[in-house]
Amino acid sequence: MRRQLLTATLIAAATLALGPLTAAAQATSAGSGQAASTGSGQAFPSKPIRLVVPYPAGGATDFVARLLGERLSRSLGQPVLVDNKSGAAGAIGVFEVAKAEADGHTLLLTINDPLVNNTALFKTLPYDPQKDLVFVGQILRSPALISASTAAGVKDFAELRSKAQPAAKMSYASWGIGGLGHLAGESLNRELKAQMVHVPQRGEGPVVQDLLSNNVTLGLSSVATAMPHVAAGKIVPLAMMGRERSTALPNVPTLRELGFTDPLYDASVWMAVLAPARTPPAVVQRLGAEIRAIANTPEVRKTLVDRGFEMQVTTPEQAQANYKAEFDVITRRIRDLGIEPQ
Repeated sequence: MRRQLLTATLIAAATLALGPLTAAAQATSAGSGQAASTGSGQAFPSKPIRLVVPYPAGGATDFVARLLGERLSRSLGQPVLVDNKSGAAGAIGVFEVAKAEADGHTLLLTINDPLVNNTALFKTLPYDPQKDLVFVGQILRSPALISASTAAGVKDFAELRSKAQPAAKMSYASWGIGGLGHLAGESLNRELKAQMVHVPQRGEGPVVQDLLSNNVTLGLSSVATAMPHVAAGKIVPLAMMGRERSTALPNVPTLRELGFTDPLYDASVWMAVLAPARTPPAVVQRLGAEIRAIANTPEVRKTLVDRGFEMQVTTPEQAQANYKAEFDVITRRIRDLGIEPQ
């Protein structure tokens, strides 16, 4: 019944008139790339571009969309309008782009979850990310950080391991049911045999607030969200996911360094731009080249790295290969753990 309601919600949302769009920037110069055709004979771009974010304004994805949109409008010579379409674990915004005209004027900026995790969480989705969307490119990744509250009384992962037992009555918070943080937290829970209680939240901000309030033992969030509180000594960083340490927190080891070999722990949250399937290849390549050029500028790189992100700037082909490599690992884990939407 819950899955049927999700589908009905998505379809209803798609039929509503679009809400007001927020202009990320007005065009200030002509596009810098070569002309590309939309397939109808018109040069691309021929009108404003809508950049859909499947999460509310004010979050990390929205921040990156506005940073990118402002600069993309200059290079393409058209306004880029950031449109926040949140709800249903990001699925409403993804569906909005999947059904859009495939001419390059409607794009999606999202993290992994709606493209990977949702396909295993919900039996029925009104979109198929592998058929209805095409990657323009990944921009960055944000490693998931495992932190402890100060009340937990641990200073590193070795101390956590020694205390992790059912009698300790520990808990962990993640940014949502079926998200990468939940998968990693539950997998660690089972490896440590700790029987920690999962406390799902609607985003990373509430996870960090749970840690600050000592409501949970552990919290999984991005480095970017946790970093200010780590620097202030208000939460304790223990380990992080991903193949490499974070440049923002170089003293925090990865789970792999700590002896955990599960491929799931190598995954990171990434952000990517996608377009509707059947968007002309020349338009996808033009957009990809413009976005890579923007992401590789010293100013943008510094802005993102200073916030705790790691750069992962790819071509459309590289993004598709990265997506394919992790898809089976994450979706299989959701099914193995028996996780369902709540």
